[in-house]
Amino acid sequence: MMDFMRSLFGMKETGQRAVVGAPVDFGLQEIAYIKDSNRRLTQLQELGARFKGTPHEPKMKAVYEKTKNIHTYLVSRKKTHDLELFHLKNTDHFITTFTTILDVHQKHYHLSQAGSGGSEAVEALMHQSKAEKLKRLEKAANLPDQVKPLTNTVQFYNAGEAKTAVPRLYVPDISINTVEKITYHTEGKSGDLVPREVGFTSSKDQKEAFQNHLSVRIGLKDASYVGNALVTIPNNNGIQPTGIVPVIHWEGFLYAINLNDYRLFPVRIYRNGSK
Repeated sequence: MMDFMRSLFGMKETGQRAVVGAPVDFGLQEIAYIKDSNRRLTQLQELGARFKGTPHEPKMKAVYEKTKNIHTYLVSRKKTHDLELFHLKNTDHFITTFTTILDVHQKHYHLSQAGSGGSEAVEALMHQSKAEKLKRLEKAANLPDQVKPLTNTVQFYNAGEAKTAVPRLYVPDISINTVEKITYHTEGKSGDLVPREVGFTSSKDQKEAFQNHLSVRIGLKDASYVGNALVTIPNNNGIQPTGIVPVIHWEGFLYAINLNDYRLFPVRIYRNGSK
């Protein structure tokens, strides 16, 4: 019992957490799930503190309390694997999304402050951005292959212990539509949403306005608008609608953007004779 308590509160190492793969002693795995759940609760609490004084503060508190209640209930029922699955499907995505939103707003605020401080500060930020991009590219070029091939058969299980096939990922071919325009919304001075359009034949100012919108909305730097394409794209509600979406070029690759949730999906432009 003392070993369990020490492990639960971080006083004793219990090894690596494993959701799939080789079986682990159930007691150790159960403790690892509970520790990871406590870590996520702490992250939610810290994230809520960052939103203090904003309109999102009540929502952050409600999410924390609800997640804490789910944690308490599932631990009391010894359903630690269900608890881990709940966090993987919900908590991790929530933390990542709202952390990104807050970081983007802070960057936008600093850029605005720099703009009011004079051209020298803006130029310094631009040089810093380019240096950071070069550093990321150099680091990526020197890294070994991060997709490690399997040397033996590995079984993957879901919550029902059913064996599933390994999913295949691929980059789909698209064609740029030179006629259709997409509509996106920006925030006006009075806080209301203002509809705007952009397409392949739009003016340079219209395309730059959309690029600035992406920079503020999801924090993409140095992204360039390519055009629009007709695709079937995943939605955050499980539906996969078919429609016109924008395509951008960012750090050497093409991405289609779902404007419902601003997720990016890698694509490539179809050319005759290319594979």
